[in-house]
Amino acid sequence: MRSIVLLIFSAFSTFSFGEVVKKEEVKEVLNLSVQQSMKMYNKVKKMTGRFPRTIDSEGKLVTCNDAWWTSGFFPGTLWLLYEYSQLPELKEAAIYMTKQLERQQYTTDNHDIGFIINCSYGNAYRLTQNESYKPVIINAAKSLSTRFNPRVGCIRSWDGNKWKYPVIIDNLMNLELLLEATRLSGDSSFYHIAVSHADTTMKYHFRPDGSSYHVVSYDTINGGCLLKATHQGAFDESAWSRGQSWGLYGYVLMYRSTKDTKYLNHAIKIADFLINHPHLPEDKIPYWDYNAANIPNETRDASAGAIMASALIELSSYTNKTLSDKYLAVAKQQIRTLSSPDYLAKTGTNGNFILMKSVGYMFKNSEVNAPLSYTDYYFVEALLRYKRLLEMRENNEDRAIWIDALKRISYPVLKNLSQNTLRKNMPVEVIPEAIERKREVVTHLEAVGRLLCGIAPWLELGADSTEEGRLRDEYLQLCIRGLKNAVDPSSPDMLNFTTDRQALVDAAFLAQGLSRAPNQLWNKMDDLTQKRLILSLKSTREIKPLKNNWLLFTAMIEAFLLKTTGDCQFDKIDYALRHFDEWYQGDAWYGDGPDMHFDYYNSFVIHPMMMDILTILNDAGYSSYRSFFEKEQKRWIRHAEQLERLISPEGTFPAIGRSLVYRFGAFHVLSQVSLKKALPDYISPAQVRCALTEVIKKQIQAPGTFDNAGWLQLGFCGHQPELAESYISTGSLYLCAAVFLPLGLSPEDRFWSDQPAAWTNKKIWAGENVRIDKSLKF
Repeated sequence: MRSIVLLIFSAFSTFSFGEVVKKEEVKEVLNLSVQQSMKMYNKVKKMTGRFPRTIDSEGKLVTCNDAWWTSGFFPGTLWLLYEYSQLPELKEAAIYMTKQLERQQYTTDNHDIGFIINCSYGNAYRLTQNESYKPVIINAAKSLSTRFNPRVGCIRSWDGNKWKYPVIIDNLMNLELLLEATRLSGDSSFYHIAVSHADTTMKYHFRPDGSSYHVVSYDTINGGCLLKATHQGAFDESAWSRGQSWGLYGYVLMYRSTKDTKYLNHAIKIADFLINHPHLPEDKIPYWDYNAANIPNETRDASAGAIMASALIELSSYTNKTLSDKYLAVAKQQIRTLSSPDYLAKTGTNGNFILMKSVGYMFKNSEVNAPLSYTDYYFVEALLRYKRLLEMRENNEDRAIWIDALKRISYPVLKNLSQNTLRKNMPVEVIPEAIERKREVVTHLEAVGRLLCGIAPWLELGADSTEEGRLRDEYLQLCIRGLKNAVDPSSPDMLNFTTDRQALVDAAFLAQGLSRAPNQLWNKMDDLTQKRLILSLKSTREIKPLKNNWLLFTAMIEAFLLKTTGDCQFDKIDYALRHFDEWYQGDAWYGDGPDMHFDYYNSFVIHPMMMDILTILNDAGYSSYRSFFEKEQKRWIRHAEQLERLISPEGTFPAIGRSLVYRFGAFHVLSQVSLKKALPDYISPAQVRCALTEVIKKQIQAPGTFDNAGWLQLGFCGHQPELAESYISTGSLYLCAAVFLPLGLSPEDRFWSDQPAAWTNKKIWAGENVRIDKSLKF
């Protein structure tokens, strides 16, 4: 166990006010933040049920109970610092403080449950994937939803005050809880409430210049606005600085979650108002109100600066280079200023808060020029976001390699399908023994279904103004047009879903792919295409599956139908799951049927489809499968661990078993577990990224992998048709795309942004000590 005591220079000793804030400098401040926060934890853990809030005029710690709106920020800060440091002491502290907020999931008398639960439990689930945190988040969203009035279109902020139905700008921050709950539960009602609240707030809270009111009171009878006022600002028409930062942050998170450009455009409007405001100081830390009477002799608010910096860093990743550079320049200046001795506390001072000089409530002289727990939270978040941005720019070579491989593999299929030329132009390579099997009947559905199965999470990120985002937009349009052609009876590229039983296999891969991109693929299709796809998938019901991994193909299709229509032949799902539970061989290996097969089918098909099916059932509330879901999660993660250990120091892996020509599709499970952020603590995302990058390079660059027109050819490392079985043709090879699932993680995610790391076998063969491999005991 590493010591919590980290060697720290004076946090500002190397911080300059030059153009670049270096990663090492950010780390210094984060290390200081770790020290301060652990000192704080060691103090408050003795005060059961109390949470840091601020300090009084004598420097004495002021705490709050779990019901106070700021209670979730300190547990959230601990989680963020654990994310940075990976120190077990921090994880233990974060777990302890988070647990004390559990009862708040049922709070319905105010809107702040979003702050309380999302900062604590939201980060806890994100970083650990511990299933026990999930129901707390969903229950909290249900509680928050009780405050929504559909006639008004907003969530009520406060009860029992002078306003009829008050909604404050801060309330935007609580929408993240609702959006996360939809993702975790599949219940879209949370999503629709969040969108309604954001849209209504955009309509009534904001002035033409992009500034916002603090409070809007609504008419509960007819809807619409009754009055616009302030509670904490200088006056009703002023721009209270923290409120402006809440608004900016809120619309950035709405764009992140919905990819609706109206939210991006509104966030840009707010950002431009703030960074161009004549009263924004040169060091970019706002006065407590942009219209305060005595500027420049007014108190600054570090909380407004920290929230704004965090939001600007994220916003910069969604905009063109000109805007991105502009927003980052301001955020960097804010980080520099907040990391200076004027704001950053020395270790052991400031009541063990990280930053000084925030403003809670000016007119009540409450928490003025004082530390605040939420200032620390958003400052640490801003530091982590900036650090990831720097590391992403250092490490983007790996993502570029993956994107290049995805493009080379995908483009011929998607372009031709979108132009109705797939059958015309796609070759059908088979081994001589397969000529009579007429693979040209099934090979096109194979290529489409298997390709989408792998690239769907990347597509689900949606379009944005970055180079990669524009590429996604292009590929999304190709997919939408192509899938329309695929089920259009008048199209020469209408795919076969019934002739030859192989169609069942690849209809299932197509269903799996669509289930992995519900917003960007399925929901973007026109109604007729959706109906035709549903009918095409249902048409495969006449194909009787083999009694092996094929049972999962029928189950995957029915699970997708359940997810999208609410109607399915459930017995086929149950039949497949019961048989695979019986066929379990131990240590994360299932038989492919009653017998064990030593090949990659546990990764090609069995674990990935079983997890996707069980997840759909779990999200739909089928509690009778809950125990199997929990068992399978452990087996799925263990199999990913085994796959990571199969990658040699050179980036090769054993050529064992059938279907080797699916190439790096053999790592479907490892990629899926990475996408879901479920890797064991002892396997870092960076080591998986680096290992798979080497595998991809080895196989994609092998001469003969592609023909002269860019189509995949039979082979494992190059063109090796002798390695193919008689059921394989050109379309089959596109299952290799399953390795690309982690591209569904944003470039800022630590999978992509963390420093390069050696994978297990590279460490072992270099003489390093690694964790001993242990089998799964059930």
